[in-house]
This record gives sequence, structure tokens and C-alpha cells, in this order.
Amino acid sequence: MKSDIHLQWSISRPVLPTSTEPQLIYALLEANPQAVVRTDSKLPLCLCLVVDRSSSMRGERLNQVKDATHRIIDHMSSEDYFALVTFNDRADIVIPAQRVTDKANLKLKVSGIEAAGGTEMATGLAMAVQEVRRIGMTRGISRIMLLTDGRTYGDESRCVQIARRAQERRIGMTVLGMGSEWNEDLLETMAAHENSRAHYITSAKEVTQMFAEELQRMHATFAQSVKLYAKLRGDGMLRALDRVRPFIAPISIIEEQTQTWTGNLGDWPSGDTQAFLIEMVVPPLPVGDHPVLQIAIRYTVPDDNAQQQVAATTIQVPVRSPQEAAKHDQINPNVKQWLERVVAYRLQSRAWQAMEAGDIEEATARLRMAGTRLFEAGETELARTVEEEATLMLQSGVTTAEGRKRIKYGTRGLMGKS
Repeated sequence: MKSDIHLQWSISRPVLPTSTEPQLIYALLEANPQAVVRTDSKLPLCLCLVVDRSSSMRGERLNQVKDATHRIIDHMSSEDYFALVTFNDRADIVIPAQRVTDKANLKLKVSGIEAAGGTEMATGLAMAVQEVRRIGMTRGISRIMLLTDGRTYGDESRCVQIARRAQERRIGMTVLGMGSEWNEDLLETMAAHENSRAHYITSAKEVTQMFAEELQRMHATFAQSVKLYAKLRGDGMLRALDRVRPFIAPISIIEEQTQTWTGNLGDWPSGDTQAFLIEMVVPPLPVGDHPVLQIAIRYTVPDDNAQQQVAATTIQVPVRSPQEAAKHDQINPNVKQWLERVVAYRLQSRAWQAMEAGDIEEATARLRMAGTRLFEAGETELARTVEEEATLMLQSGVTTAEGRKRIKYGTRGLMGKS
């Protein structure tokens, strides 16, 4: 069966020594789409924007959002559906979900938005889900894109529940936080699902670019319902699977059958080369070249009448005597670089957990270890930010809201350029 995805892999150590004990290795799996999405074969979209119009959005922020929304409307076709919901202390459906035919009228309604009041997100999110579901799209991309610059009050758990219900109905979510006053823990929890992600916008001038990039990615989708299968040899163990490109995020994996793990990857834009870092333990192996992990990526191509395709490869490990293996005792630099970044992401995440638990010494130590990893991975500017926030944490027990966001989203590659 042909595949539009090309797979290639590399392992952390080019040669393993023979051993009577299991050994930990890392594999980098790179998946490059070979298909090119034609403009005449774009999947139809049903996109609902959910925009914070609280008083803090006055001025440049709201003006940038309006301009970015106008551009989205300009780039959508008459086959697409568009809706707009705004929220402050209450929520309003400014544009009910409808085909993008009268673009001038849609942009006129966008221009009439004004900022005032507080921030309560859940009702606006619920209205957005309602609008997308009302269209009932069976073939295409259904997405909610939410932007906020503040903290919602008293309805955080309801926001998460609404997001989960939407994602269970195949409605993806892109949640964008602008500035430094929004709740990153809430937005990350809402976006912890395939076809969803949270992004940090450091300034209003990035809004137009971010909206355009998200629309382009949706239009470029060439594969849906993408799922990864990993079958490990013998008594080995698959310990972790992390996406590292286009951004870092752990992939939830389930051992559905003995020694066979699966993980959902969601939709796939043709412009995205995806890469995954696989952490596994291999059993004791004799001298020889051993296939240790079979990988299959299964997906549906909408243009092929929902035909399923498969891309597959087998990761092999050369095992030699300890003396021979010592001659090749170097770490693959590409695998090492991504491993450093993944470890930095994990360390900073645990640092915030320790901070919330009141263990400032542990939090500081983990944050500084994360900074070291980032420096070794070549992320010197981000490493400096980590060191500054670690010093502040040790001195005062707190960090800055902006610094925390820069670290959390910078380590994942989900932060705009300021």
C-alpha cells in the first residue's frame, strides 16, 4: 500500500555493547509528507473564532485582532464556514456559523466589536461549540480558535469540560494567550489533546501572523485520523513517546496489545515535517543486527475517498562486543539535541509543580538543570531567561508571569517572536 509519508530514523548510540542487562536507548523518528496539497483540493473548513473583548483588549490588541480576522475572511472560500463569538462578562454570537460568501458584510460585523467589561470564557466557548456542531460537517476540518489576554474567573473547570466535549466530537482547538496575564495552566489543559495546541503570543503585532499560520495549516491538511503503532521486540519496554517537531509535546500511548503501543496524532498538514523521540528499553541481545521496534503510521487521506494508508519502518540496533562497541562510543548529535530539549521541557514542568507544592529549593534546582539542558541544545537566550527566573525564585519564592510563560512555551517551541 502506497504512502505519502516518508519515514527515517536514527538511534542515540550507533552501536550497543553486549550486556546481560536491559539497555536504555533513544530513537528519533522523522516523518516527512511527500504529498503537496493543491489549492483546488483544500478540505472545507468550519472555523469559529472566540475572541476576548474585555476592557484589557482595548486599543492595539483589539485592532490587531480585527485586522487578523479580516484577513482570515479574505482567505476563506465559499465552501468554508465561519463564525465569531466574543466574550467579556457575557458572550455574544457576533457572526453565526455560515458560508463565507458575503465577505464585506462579515468584515463589517467584525469591525463593530468593542472592548469593555471583565473576562468569563466558558459561555463563549460553549456557544462556539454549538455553532460548529450546528453545521455538522462530515468531511473537512472543524476548529475553534480562541484568543484571550486575561484570566477567566470562576469557570475554569467548565472551560476544560467544554473543551473535552468538543475534542471528543472531533473539533480541534487552538488557544492563544496574549500578553502575560492569562492562565497558562488552564489553556494548556484545554489544549492537551490531538488537533489542539496552546500558543503564547508575546505582543499584539503577532496576532495577524499567528491567525494566518493557523489558517494555512488547516487548509494544508492532507491526512486525518493519524495514529502511530509501535511494536517492541521481546521483553522490551516503550517508556515514552514525545513529539519534538513542529513543537514539543508528550504523546499519550496505550499498550493495546502485548508489546504493541498506540498513540493518536490527529490531523496532519502537508507543510509539517513531524519528528518523534522514542524512549525505550531493549532486552539483552547477542552480537548481531537486531530489529527492535516496528513502527507504523496509519492515516486517512480525504482525497482518496477516505482510503487508509500506512507508512512503516523497522528500527534496527547493531550489537557488538564491548571492545568493538567502545570504538563507536559517541552519541548521535541530532538525537542528543532533541533529547536535551525534551529533558528541559520535563524539568521546567516539574519545577513549577515543586513551586506549587512550596518546595522552592527543589523547584530552583530543576529550573537550573533545565537551563543547562537548553544551553547545551543551543537555546542560549531561553537558557538565560531560565537562569534569571531561577535566581528570582530562590530569592523571593516567586517568578514573573512573563518569564514563566516564556519558559513554558519557549521549551515547547510554541512562543511567538517578540
